[in-house]
Amino acid sequence: MLRSASPRRPAAVLAAGAALLGLVWLAGPASQPPLYDGPVVAEPYRYCQPPPGFAPQQPPSTVDHNVRVVNGQSPPIADSTAEQPPQAELLAPANVFAVPPGAVTIRVAMLCAPPPRVLPPDGRLDGNVYRFTVSAGGTPLGIRPGQQVTVVLRGPAGAPNPVMERLANGQWMKLDTQPLGNASPDSYAANVTALGDMALVVVDAVVPVEGSDRTPMVAALAVVAVALVAAAALLTLRRSSGRR
Repeated sequence: MLRSASPRRPAAVLAAGAALLGLVWLAGPASQPPLYDGPVVAEPYRYCQPPPGFAPQQPPSTVDHNVRVVNGQSPPIADSTAEQPPQAELLAPANVFAVPPGAVTIRVAMLCAPPPRVLPPDGRLDGNVYRFTVSAGGTPLGIRPGQQVTVVLRGPAGAPNPVMERLANGQWMKLDTQPLGNASPDSYAANVTALGDMALVVVDAVVPVEGSDRTPMVAALAVVAVALVAAAALLTLRRSSGRR
């Protein structure tokens, strides 16, 4: 898990995530770490709902499986979708989720979310909206107080510095986002205290506010226009006087 991420420490975020992955791979014999022979070559982005004009493509992969509870606690989690690099990842240490008494397994899922009814007001969605859930018996599990898990999302290539946002109670909330750099191109990580629907958002440089009062701007333009007209009239009058 990444602890106390800071916008000034993306390298520390990446290193901590890699360390967590290594610990989970060592503890879990069911899976093996991927092998990298050289630079990461990113495959084309896979859309849940392809934008207009996109040819039919292979759908994105998903994660949906059960893991065993260990001594009443949630086990370490290091799950990712199958794309190269993954388009969605979830990293969590042991005992970070509040497991109800008697639960034997918990379900970990990273699925395509339905198209959101509410779009981010500060920019445009960059790629898919993923629904992250960890549940037991159909009930989502909360993250224990004071604990965090790490979510990683990859977006389409070339987006200018997107931020990760979470849709909660009908509102998009910005998350402290860290780029992973060359190790995973176009991928971004954020520590979260709750799961749900998450996406990358390319924030607009200027966000128009509906119904905003533009009177000061109009007034300023009017003053400038009047000044220019007055100056032109004065110049014309001086030239006429000089000729006389």
